[in-house]
Parts: sequence; structure tokens; C-alpha cells
Amino acid sequence: MTSIERAVEGLPETEKLYLTDSYVKTCSATVIRIIKHRGARRHIVLDRTVFHPLAGGQPSDTGLIEGEGFRFQVKKALLHKGVVLHFGKLTGREPEEGESVECVLDWERRYLVMRLHTAGHILDAAVSEYFGRCVDTLGANHGPPAAYVDYDHAPPDARALASIEESANRIAASDLEVKIKFVEAERLAEEVYNAPNLDRLPKASSYRIVEIVGVNAIPCTGTHVVRTKEVGRIELLGLEELSRGFRLRYRVV
Repeated sequence: MTSIERAVEGLPETEKLYLTDSYVKTCSATVIRIIKHRGARRHIVLDRTVFHPLAGGQPSDTGLIEGEGFRFQVKKALLHKGVVLHFGKLTGREPEEGESVECVLDWERRYLVMRLHTAGHILDAAVSEYFGRCVDTLGANHGPPAAYVDYDHAPPDARALASIEESANRIAASDLEVKIKFVEAERLAEEVYNAPNLDRLPKASSYRIVEIVGVNAIPCTGTHVVRTKEVGRIELLGLEELSRGFRLRYRVV
């Protein structure tokens, strides 16, 4: 059994507030487990959280967990068997299991990640539109300082890149609604469209779908803006040829 498995053993799944509302910046929670490490480093597990962990091509949120007499700087959040573990540095007294705390996101960073993640879904649509078919992705980082998506296709030339960027910004500027829905597994095929990687989707009883209305509907657990106009302008920063496919680097401004 690994240290992470021991840390979450016997714990219920964390209530993940970011799955239903990406704009929740703070929440009250209860400490249910504390794992001490060297010095002031700790893992803290709460019954509920606003912190999105490192998962699905999205980097971890950062911020604070605060209680009376202490402050915990969240450096990263991890997900294991449905439990979110907050890792960071403690200042002040030792918190106790069962006590109430306040979670506070680094909202400026989170909102940038939301814009970048929605921009990544827009790029999926623009790349697929250019090549005339849904192009699978091989990996992604929808966050600073270097956002990118890896595509399973021969690299496009400079002219094609310009066309992809133009299409992506047309979608962003259209101010389309971005909807979150939860669907049972048997209804997944009815609800998704223009979605890459469906053959690699892990088996589950239900799925969370992020839909850019009229553009694509993709299984995703990440945080997103509610209108594409919030993304701003998408700038393609370059292309890197990989042993398989290509990496498209981008930013939002």
C-alpha cells in the first residue's frame, strides 16, 4: 500500500464543489484527516472542497485553508479514489480533525485556468474542423505557464495554423454558452458530440459533460467559463512535432 493509499484509507469521497460551479471561490469545510510530514508540511483532507486537483490535463488549484490560530498554504491538491488531498505548508497551531475551516482559492489563477481550459476545448473543435474529422488528443496542460494540447495527427503547416487560430477565435467571440451536465453511462452516446478520445474513456456509471453549445460536448471534470467570450483572444504560440502527432502551444489574452 502506498503512502497516498494509506492517507485516504477508509475515507468517504470528497464533495467537489467545483464540479457543479466553477465560480465558487470559498467554502466552509470540516477537517477529516491530517497527515504530518517533515517540518510544517502536511496533507489535509476535508469533507468538501473548492480546490480542483491535478487531473484531466488541468493543473491543481492553489490557495489557503484557514482556521482559528492557523493558516495552511495549499501548494497543490491531489485526487485518489475520489478523495482530494490538499498538500502544503502550515503556519500556526496544529489543526484538529473535526474542526471547521475556510477554503479560499487563488481566484486570479483559477480564473485563468478556466479560460485556458475552455480555450483548449475550442481548439479541439478548430483543429477537427480544419482536418475534417474529430482529432484525438494525446495529452494537455490547460494552465500556466505553458498551456498546450497534443494532437494525434500529422502537423499542420503555418497556413493551416493561421486558419485554426482564426476558427478558434471566431468560436470564442461568438459568446456561446458553456454548459455542464451529468449523464448516466447509457445516455453518454446521445449527449456527446465532436468529442475526442471516447474509446479511451474510463468506465463509469455516470459522466460529467462540458458542452460548448453547437460546437462540441466532451466528457470532462475540469473548470470552465460559462460563456466563450470570457476566454478572450486565443493566440497560438507555436507548434512542436512529436514522435506521434504534434503539440500546439497557446495562451489567452
